[in-house]
Amino acid sequence: MALVQQAGSQRLARCPEPEQVTASVENVVQYNRVMATKLVLAYAIGLELLNRALPAVQGANAVDLACGPGHYTLCLCRYLGVRKITGVDLSPRMVELANKNSESQGLRDRAEFREGDVTCLDGLPTGEFGLASFTDAAHHMPNLGVVANVLQEMDRITRPDGLIMAMDLVRLRTAELTERYVQTLGRDYVERGLPNFLEDFRNSMYAAWTAKELFSAIPRDSRRFWCHIVPRGLPTVQVILGLPVGRREPLVRSGFPWLPHENPVPAEMRGEWRLLRMTLRFASRRFVPPGESRQNACT
Repeated sequence: MALVQQAGSQRLARCPEPEQVTASVENVVQYNRVMATKLVLAYAIGLELLNRALPAVQGANAVDLACGPGHYTLCLCRYLGVRKITGVDLSPRMVELANKNSESQGLRDRAEFREGDVTCLDGLPTGEFGLASFTDAAHHMPNLGVVANVLQEMDRITRPDGLIMAMDLVRLRTAELTERYVQTLGRDYVERGLPNFLEDFRNSMYAAWTAKELFSAIPRDSRRFWCHIVPRGLPTVQVILGLPVGRREPLVRSGFPWLPHENPVPAEMRGEWRLLRMTLRFASRRFVPPGESRQNACT
């Protein structure tokens, strides 16, 4: 699949999702089981990158946009030690479930979830957070202008010494390759009895932005240095980091934010997790320096 992805130009046009908000009861219930699926691989990658990018996150306030049932949000509490985190999602059912998950995991005093539109963050104060996260949600946005606005607002609400991270899927080159990829990864969802989640995943792959498209949404008038990370070969995720003001190096430490016995990845998935980590080790990085124009962004 990696060879096919690199074999020619982009032929698959973007197809927005039928519904941008996960609202049906069954879909929400199935989404609540993601920590037992291969989506946890992406979560683990995101947590490791955050740990390597911002060692000083411990004790900070954080916000997680489009948080869904709150599993990744709660992982930020558990593994990165943020003092207080706010999860925001447009789906009332997701917010209700996220608050229940927070309660059941004993994190209610550190994690709260509220209903809100991540495309309009006027209610969040400027420079409030040490960490702002936007995970597996950029493809839900109707167009790149909205994605750019979300990133700009994340820049506004994050402290100058804080970190911004957006992580999402990558739209592949052809429909045939996309279907092959969905079927390969989707076997996990079928075996776990999650047909709705599989269909949501398929729709998400067609709605995802290419690496070039998502890169174009990075703010060009920011004081931050921005880094866009995309695995070579078959890109399974893409990551945008908005670094603390004055810093140019995206990853400043090594290691994991958990002890070996606390690894969130189930033992049977760790071979795939190691492979995914290796693809990121050799990933391409593109940068947007502070205040640079679109034309002056560098590779």
